[in-house]
Amino acid sequence: MAWFGVSLPFVRESPAGFIAYWLVFSVAFFGAIYCAILDWRYIRVQMALEERELFRQTLGDESFRKALRGAQHESPSTPKRPDQP
Repeated sequence: MAWFGVSLPFVRESPAGFIAYWLVFSVAFFGAIYCAILDWRYIRVQMALEERELFRQTLGDESFRKALRGAQHESPSTPKRPDQP
């Protein structure tokens, strides 16, 4: 943009043209940065929702937790908690 700006005659000759040219560039640049930040936040939210859903489908499922507790009780190598007989 800097090289292209000095090659245009209306940007070199007119202060208003110079300001308008760089204003358009600045708006486009900060608009792109803003879109990138929104996209990054959207991806983070989607990832958190997918992680929550995956947890609910695996470790959050009651049948899985019952099976895990049953497997722990059957295994002789797992130490028992002090509050369990």
